[in-house]
Amino acid sequence: MTNLFKITILIVLVLFQISCKPVQDISPKQGTITVPAKGKIKMWNDLEHASFSLKLENTSTKNSCEAYKVKKGNQKWISPSLLANKSLEFSIATNGYLVLQNYSDEVITVKYTIN
Repeated sequence: MTNLFKITILIVLVLFQISCKPVQDISPKQGTITVPAKGKIKMWNDLEHASFSLKLENTSTKNSCEAYKVKKGNQKWISPSLLANKSLEFSIATNGYLVLQNYSDEVITVKYTIN
């Protein structure tokens, strides 16, 4: 009986450790993202993290960029688009990620800040 109790406690501890994986802190908290001409880029995919607030700033004077947030394979367009010389603020869900899509013929540089 004592051995069964010890084995049960051991199994519970192992399962608890597995379920409590560490959540990574996203860094750097600010920087730039270069979105290729007629291309797209994914940010923070395949990374376990807590939800966070994000500010994007489009430095292009004439080209817009589409932004999507993705959670568990469900992609949601952020409306309005990331317009030229404008910024957007929104949140990314736990373990979600960002997709930026550029339909223009020019590279777009986007500044980001994580709050």
